[in-house]
Amino acid sequence: MASSRKLQYADRVALQQADQAIRKDVLRALVEVITNCNDSYSRLEHAGQPVSGQIIIEIKRKHTNSVIRVRDNAEGMNDARMDKVVGTYGEATSGIKEDKHVRGMWGRGLKDAIFGLGYGYVRSIQDDNFYSSSLLLNKGVPTFELEDPTPATPELREKHGTPTGNGTEIEVIVSRDDVKMPQYDNIRNYLQRHFELRPIMSNPTRRIVLRDIVGRDKIRHEHVLSYKPPRGEKILDEQVAIEDFPVTARLEVFRSNIQLSTRGEEGDYADAGLLVVSRSMVISLTMLKFENDPYASFFYGSVQCDYLHELLKNDEPVLTATRDGINWTHPFAKALKTAIENRLDPLVQAEREHAIHDEQTKLDKRLRQKLNHALHELNTIAVSELSDRRDDEDDKARKKIDLASSGIVFTPERVFVQTGQLVSLNLHAQLPDKDHTGLTAHIISDTPEIIVLTPHVVMEPRADNPTVGFARVKVEGRQVGSEGVITAFFEGHRAMALVQVRSKKESITAPPSKERGGLFTDIHFDDRTDPRQRVYFDRVNSSIVIATAAPSVRIYLDKQNRLDTTREGQVLLAELITEAVCREIARRGVERGRFLAPEGAEADAIQTHFIRLQNRYAHLIHEAIVTLE
Repeated sequence: MASSRKLQYADRVALQQADQAIRKDVLRALVEVITNCNDSYSRLEHAGQPVSGQIIIEIKRKHTNSVIRVRDNAEGMNDARMDKVVGTYGEATSGIKEDKHVRGMWGRGLKDAIFGLGYGYVRSIQDDNFYSSSLLLNKGVPTFELEDPTPATPELREKHGTPTGNGTEIEVIVSRDDVKMPQYDNIRNYLQRHFELRPIMSNPTRRIVLRDIVGRDKIRHEHVLSYKPPRGEKILDEQVAIEDFPVTARLEVFRSNIQLSTRGEEGDYADAGLLVVSRSMVISLTMLKFENDPYASFFYGSVQCDYLHELLKNDEPVLTATRDGINWTHPFAKALKTAIENRLDPLVQAEREHAIHDEQTKLDKRLRQKLNHALHELNTIAVSELSDRRDDEDDKARKKIDLASSGIVFTPERVFVQTGQLVSLNLHAQLPDKDHTGLTAHIISDTPEIIVLTPHVVMEPRADNPTVGFARVKVEGRQVGSEGVITAFFEGHRAMALVQVRSKKESITAPPSKERGGLFTDIHFDDRTDPRQRVYFDRVNSSIVIATAAPSVRIYLDKQNRLDTTREGQVLLAELITEAVCREIARRGVERGRFLAPEGAEADAIQTHFIRLQNRYAHLIHEAIVTLE
């Protein structure tokens, strides 16, 4: 006799699925839990209700059984909802079926996050009742337990971080021996850069707080996480038709002036690539067939295609089951891929051609010799204006003179920091002739994209020279391509350091020092630099950049887009170099106290010395650059 019943899955399938989805990665598990919290806020917003948008993440690292807690103040859950959301596997519980703008797609992200790391608890307050459940491994068997509801007393509210209203707390115990618990700083650095979390981290209606917890739940460190895309110029914004499908996708592409990290280099944390988004839900980070093309690493942006949401709602297999992104074998995904690649191809090809032309210019022997000779003259001018007249002394003595003249100095004065990472600068200062105990320097940044993590540092006397104080200043870069000045104030003196935020780890190399290459290390021609500024000094790379796309520069270019092959072009080149060199020397001289500058009138002083330097050295620079008869 025939019979039928609902197919039962073995317990091991859930654990295998958790391993495939989470891969023993704490950050992947956190992505799942944080997006669940965000989905809860999104459902409230979809219903027109106000939200706090706050998500608290607590990390308590221990030798064994480290603890992760994530809290929100969103919907909360009662016991019936908890039984369905936490106690079932594979149910569509997030709201995607109802067209709500949420990420949850399979009804198993929370369970995978918990079982992928160990075991855990889900606790919630709704309508002044407290609900609690657990996901445990009982003799290797995944087990769900739901407790009876109790009143949400003030003690329970305080303990679980929901002083008022509704909210949910997810607590995960990292009990698996094969799961490594990252350091707090690594969690902080990478979590805010994960591609799936970027819309949440950049959403002004969300506030994501990460806490480092020690002992009896004492907060040792606390940081507000955020994300900003790299600085860049929008070069493409259009609706792209998808062949054989009655839909379009909006493609936005930006170009960064510096190379960005790729998925091959940094995986889910890469800065280059396109976010594939459907109704505010980030599905994938990809550069399609250009994934490993170095000429595509300047580009980032998004593909907005809400039709993917329709496919997901209808359970189409357009995404991989392990949440790795789009299933590119799906017919619509294949058509979308082809359409986007066709738009990207000319951009990448133009980048390739530009790089080839740039390399040919660099290899031009006569031009290289001329620029090297000019750079030698420029650095001679810089040394004569900025250095003390005791160049025959050794480096240590010269550094002491520099410190004595300004009273305070950063080393290094220029530094790169990878986005989301920290960098330390050494601060030295001449200590006053008084009690040195507790003397503090105050540190500020001139841009919110470069954050000073140690705004106040105590200047400790050096062991080898008690008259000189020393401290380490820590800063963090938050946006690729940002550049800012860190300023330290101490006993009436100030020091400045330039910080630039980079994307690729291999780009973070020591900047050229004055001892090795001088203040000016290169003269660079760039047809993609903002044409509104014909010339500028790139302080991080110590190079003079000529914007050949500027209208008053472009008319003097030859057929090979060169500025150095005609007499007129050379004269203009000499004028541009004079402008950049004299302005940079004037700025440095005023900031370091070598040039006279009344308090509060530094800008006027820089302009005055800029004119003086032009009058004094312009003819020497012209003699070095203008060589054609």
